Amino acid sequence: MHRHVTRQSRGILQPLVAALGLAAIATGSGCLIPQDEALLESVPQFRNRPPRIMEEQVEPSERILRNFGVGSCVQDFNVVVEDLDVDDRITVEWYVDYNPSYPSGYYRQIVLANTGQPRRDDRGTLRMDLRSANNPLAPPGIHLVEALVTDRHLTNRQPDPPEEVFLADGGVVKNPGFVTSYSWVVNTVAGDCQ
Repeated sequence: MHRHVTRQSRGILQPLVAALGLAAIATGSGCLIPQDEALLESVPQFRNRPPRIMEEQVEPSERILRNFGVGSCVQDFNVVVEDLDVDDRITVEWYVDYNPSYPSGYYRQIVLANTGQPRRDDRGTLRMDLRSANNPLAPPGIHLVEALVTDRHLTNRQPDPPEEVFLADGGVVKNPGFVTSYSWVVNTVAGDCQ
């Protein structure tokens, strides 16, 4: 009985080994087929991604300040920013009562230090003291304070034209800059600071 089992297993084993050998030859021959020789000269750049203002950490958290000038003459406005493109230069431009009919430059500009991490450790902070000379929030009334966060240079509050990235195949990809904003409405009242 032992010989019969050996013949039967040999009969199954030979076709199985032959099939595995053919599969190995078929798979291995794929390496012998000529391949295209288009090699990448360098690693392609990632597309630029927009910076993000972390709204849950913005100060003041209220978007409408109803009685600025009563109780306190100083107000800090600040934003916390993250950008997945950790090498981008992130700038916060502060505008107070910006009028698009009569565009003017920013009130303050702050460049956030690069930490090598998506979230920047610096806060883009604007300190407004109603007792300081020429403070644009000093006149009683409604004012608008805006923080524009950008990863490119801004012209008239818009990112400069996109960078063109030339690809190895001759194609061109436009890599735009981004700007995102956060704003507060401030009602300055004639109170303790005038």
